[in-house]
Amino acid sequence: MKDLLHKIENSYKEFSAGQKRIADLFKDNQIVLAFSSALEVGKKVEVSESTVIRWAQKLGFKGYAEFQHVVQQKLAEQRIEQVEDEETTIYSSPSILKNLLDADIKSITNLKESLQEEQLLQVVDLIGSAKKIYVTSNFFDYGLAHSFTHWMNMVLDSTELLMQGDVQYYHQLSKMTSEDVLIAFAFPRYTKNVMNTLRTAKEQGTTIIVITDSSDSPVTQLADEVLFVPVSTNLSIDSYTAVHALLTSIMRFIYVKEHEKVKANLARIDSMYDRKGIFYSAESNKPIDD
Repeated sequence: MKDLLHKIENSYKEFSAGQKRIADLFKDNQIVLAFSSALEVGKKVEVSESTVIRWAQKLGFKGYAEFQHVVQQKLAEQRIEQVEDEETTIYSSPSILKNLLDADIKSITNLKESLQEEQLLQVVDLIGSAKKIYVTSNFFDYGLAHSFTHWMNMVLDSTELLMQGDVQYYHQLSKMTSEDVLIAFAFPRYTKNVMNTLRTAKEQGTTIIVITDSSDSPVTQLADEVLFVPVSTNLSIDSYTAVHALLTSIMRFIYVKEHEKVKANLARIDSMYDRKGIFYSAESNKPIDD
């Protein structure tokens, strides 16, 4: 990335006023240009889409698409280098396990210090008042989205998993309204699919709640509410310990706020479990006397 920043710095005097604003945006936040279209970047700095494209060409690229591909690749390389540095530190420690657990503890501590209870209550209010709740994610975060959708649908009803590639995806998109809420999980590496989903939801007027790792995340520009939660990466494996802690907090707040509805739904489900004998019990497995 340093070579590209150096090239922009050297060419800065040759840029028009509008092109300088694009360069300034890139220097401040490369990830915005990496995942935003030329049209979106132009709107941010108040220039035309063609000005953004010409700016990329002035840097030696065939067009904005090629520039964007290079930036995405360089961001990925930076992340790999960061992970390798962290792994070196871990391997040099006399206790790898303690270092790994300490990293998770630190992530939860950071969440505790940064998360505002008022904002969490606002998110819970939006979820509780939504007519329909949709949950989506990058494919790396599918497990988070799937389990959270299951719990939300169990206690509040009207919750659906929204994933590009599913046969219902476009049907679900077409039904989204301003009365609905879309909850999106977006942690590195960010995918174009989730960005496209959020853009469409925004066009439909749907309220968007994003759970992501930092203000550099490209999905923040499309969100109405953002909950930041740190994700530590050690030995090339992302740890979502702090994310699970956040989701548990959200679920507990929902349980308190929507207590009567949640209690009734869980009682109905437990009744069905009992009728079908779903769970093991010592009584049901006693031997029959002759």
